[in-house]
Amino acid sequence: MSHGILRAMNFFISRAAMVSLLLAGASPVAAETSYDSTITVNQGWSDADRSFFYFSPQGSPILPLDYFLSLEQPGNTELFLDEDYLSDMGMIFWDDPVANPHSLPVGLTVDTGRLGNEVQLGMNCSACHVTQIRVGDEVALVDGGVSHFDFWSFMSSLDAALIETSQDEARLQRFVERLAARNHLVTDPSQIHARLGQIISERDQWQARNHTAIEPGPGRVDALNVILNQVTAGMLGRPENARTPDAPVSYPALWDAPYLEFVQYNGVVPNAGAGAIGRNVGQVLGVFGQVDLAEGTLPPGYNSSVNVTHLMALEERLETLTSPSWNDFVAAGTLPALDESLVEAGQVIYQSQCASCHVVIDREDRGDLASIPIQTFDLGTIGTDPTAALGFAAREVVTGPVEGRQVGIVTGPEFCDVTHGNAVLAHVVAGVMLNHLGDDRMAIAQAAETTISSSVHRRLVGLGNSIRSALGLEVEEDTAPPDYGTMIDAMVAEGLSEGEISVRLAEASSDSAALFDELVRDHFQYHGSEQACMEVLQTAQYRARPLNGIWATGPFLHNGSVPTLADLLRPASERPAQFIVSNGAFDPVNVGFEAAGDGGFLLDTSVPGNAKGGHEYGVDLTEADRRALLEYLKSL
Repeated sequence: MSHGILRAMNFFISRAAMVSLLLAGASPVAAETSYDSTITVNQGWSDADRSFFYFSPQGSPILPLDYFLSLEQPGNTELFLDEDYLSDMGMIFWDDPVANPHSLPVGLTVDTGRLGNEVQLGMNCSACHVTQIRVGDEVALVDGGVSHFDFWSFMSSLDAALIETSQDEARLQRFVERLAARNHLVTDPSQIHARLGQIISERDQWQARNHTAIEPGPGRVDALNVILNQVTAGMLGRPENARTPDAPVSYPALWDAPYLEFVQYNGVVPNAGAGAIGRNVGQVLGVFGQVDLAEGTLPPGYNSSVNVTHLMALEERLETLTSPSWNDFVAAGTLPALDESLVEAGQVIYQSQCASCHVVIDREDRGDLASIPIQTFDLGTIGTDPTAALGFAAREVVTGPVEGRQVGIVTGPEFCDVTHGNAVLAHVVAGVMLNHLGDDRMAIAQAAETTISSSVHRRLVGLGNSIRSALGLEVEEDTAPPDYGTMIDAMVAEGLSEGEISVRLAEASSDSAALFDELVRDHFQYHGSEQACMEVLQTAQYRARPLNGIWATGPFLHNGSVPTLADLLRPASERPAQFIVSNGAFDPVNVGFEAAGDGGFLLDTSVPGNAKGGHEYGVDLTEADRRALLEYLKSL
């Protein structure tokens, strides 16, 4: 058995489940293969691993599978499940009749809902994390990469198809006939029409929670806001908690994910211990996962649709996934050979310009899980679009049905009637994990504590002590979050204003990512128990990961606002203000995806959330040094 997430959580998963996951994960490492004219190279996976990643359900039901298979495209009579139609939305097709008997595109799965009483169409992580690269007539796949899947267009088209089927009598009749041919349990037209109405209503609620004028386009979604909307507005039944998902980010690459200290762009959830499975559960909650927030006792937590067993097995696969090697694609005849003299010169430049932030790692020997340190940078230092980081940190919500419950399910303080959205997310994630995993109360408490009280908590305690020391106050033991309320009240007594208190705390702090203005505002806005619940220091930052495989992950920056690495190595003022996002045509010279022709998605960097600024490193290089650095980046 590998040293992965099972080892990290073996104190509360049964021996039988371990054996089952081990058998599911046993497969040889792949050699270079060609499958259905699509080139794949050795990234540590066999075709069996690949198919498991592509088509395993994770507990994200969208609608009944038979309904999806019988649905026509909006505006015509062709089936929605059509390769050309879905390929135009950036979806990828991989033929495996055993793992994928319905010929679904990569990332669509056969799933079940929370009650398990109906076969559903589901979606898993591979929809967003497999890259298709086109160079001339060659097509290659990069597993764990940044897909060109246009999630927003897919969901909008699906909704339109459902509505047209419900409203058009001839279309509805054809739909009913297809369901009958599939031996669907219910074939009465009036009952089917009623069920369509129910599905459309559910989809309307999703759209209402996540309505935005800022279209993400291919390869992007505002994942943090969508997840928080699903949990704090949808699952809590409090629509006023929804926020506009106006900060789309690129789907992050997944290779090395199990080995990194932080995975998410904003670097707030540690990856160690239960963090990895918690990260995956949170992703499912944002992608149609279903959770019943009625409190359970044996086991505790919340019953859900989340397929934790498969999530753990998927994480096990990621432990063997390596970043794509440019030279492997050269050998496969897809990419041009590297200029080794330029690579050598570029390595020297990288060490002086990039390595202090982006550590170089061995792509095959990455050490222990969650062991690769990841630097984080405050918004002022990195200078990139702040919308995603600020939106996650600053969201405040009403707690609704979880008011009075312990933050850690079986441990921690109780929720007040308001709190920060990320606390509710952590609570629900912990509840789902505990309901699925374990029957030993002590082990459950440890798991919840790991999820809720992580190294972030310990970091905040240390930060609070640095402030206390700078302000001449007594340093506390590392057992509780810092008492910011007392510090603020002491400064109020001195006659300082809100703004002056924020500045003084920031000046005394060693962490420029801390949002002291948010903390102080909450202190003055809330009172009594609410004040204690809201006085939690939030941070707004972005992380800098290792750059192996970076060449295959464009467009660049966390929000995909820069089309190529060549553009990224220029001042922000010289980067393209607009470009058409490609669906896979690769530019091996400038390193990125070529801008598509008319009719594609136009990414406008003047739109809030899409800003192209920041990360102005290497921008003063000569053209020769810039070319050498690009050649080295290809080699990582």
